[in-house]
Amino acid sequence: MKVPLIITSPPPEFGELKESPEFHDQAAMNGDLTYVPGFSELRFARDKAIIEVRHGRQRASEVPTLPYNFRWARCQNKKGDPDTRKVIRAGNRGYKVVTQNEVGEGKLLKELPPGAQYNAKGEIQQGDTVLMIASAERVAQNEFAKRRRTESATKGAEAGFAAALESMGGLPVKGATPYIKKEVGQTVRAELTPRPRTEK
Repeated sequence: MKVPLIITSPPPEFGELKESPEFHDQAAMNGDLTYVPGFSELRFARDKAIIEVRHGRQRASEVPTLPYNFRWARCQNKKGDPDTRKVIRAGNRGYKVVTQNEVGEGKLLKELPPGAQYNAKGEIQQGDTVLMIASAERVAQNEFAKRRRTESATKGAEAGFAAALESMGGLPVKGATPYIKKEVGQTVRAELTPRPRTEK
């Protein structure tokens, strides 16, 4: 005869945890402080497709591209006073602030990001940041310009190393000219975790 098990401890305060597909969803909003409904799912789908390509299970041509890019730009300083320098800088790079008129069924955003609200200007604000958007074409231009600046700085550094060596009387031998080696490291998935501020 089997003796039934007797539960001697009370259940957890909020009940037993039941696993579900949503429980393991890495694209869920609770794991991303920059979550934007609809767009964050597109980015995660692209990341998954890139992983499939690296494992040889998908063609590189099948990796989806993003139609636009959202970013949160800081609009206040540490004291909570208005400070739009980051917003202006983003605007110079082709981003514009997303407003209340662009939220709703059939619009740019179906709903507000969790925790966000409309400020007095009708902008979407979350904490000390406002939501901004730029077209894919403009974001691609920004990335290209950034790469050119990096390459220019790299060449300048290499030239500086060679000049410093020469000023000390050294002459680089063939195959030993100073250079900067660029290596792609292992892919790491990072999550934003706010650090508590220490009181001074």
